[in-house]
Amino acid sequence: MNQTHSNVALIVDGSSSSVDADAIVTTQKGIGLAVLVGDCLPILLRSSHGVAAIHAGRAGMVTGVVPAAVHALRGLGNSKIKAIIGPSICSECYEVSPEMYAQVSSLIPASATNLDAHCLDLQSGVASQLTSEGIEVLNMGICTKEASEFYSHRRSLAAGLEQGRQVGIIYL
Repeated sequence: MNQTHSNVALIVDGSSSSVDADAIVTTQKGIGLAVLVGDCLPILLRSSHGVAAIHAGRAGMVTGVVPAAVHALRGLGNSKIKAIIGPSICSECYEVSPEMYAQVSSLIPASATNLDAHCLDLQSGVASQLTSEGIEVLNMGICTKEASEFYSHRRSLAAGLEQGRQVGIIYL
């Protein structure tokens, strides 16, 4: 995916090697779906009929990329869907402006932590979007900024380190 922090979820069949989206869905066996992240959430969905890879940061969470991907996958066949949230920035490390905190936490209440710290909990916000769709969620609970074996955009910028990304891959 050419990820742009959008709410675009596309169904892919392997005919294109890259698409402009933040979620891709397929029912085709043998097609690997990949999502790249540095602090955003890599979310992988699976069901008996299809899979999805989702890139969700604050913007994507707010604009609804997760529900868009769920609806795209369900539109291809209605079966039980399970999700995993991979390594991503945690609620203690994702500090934003007080204004942004107020805006996002009012739209996605599960992302709220406390007004003094104005850190957003993207993992809980996305998990709430998934569970509201009836999806079983496994959150790995790993913070990319705190765990040095993972790349973190924020940690890299603060320390002047080389930029990098993790990849989440799923296929039928």
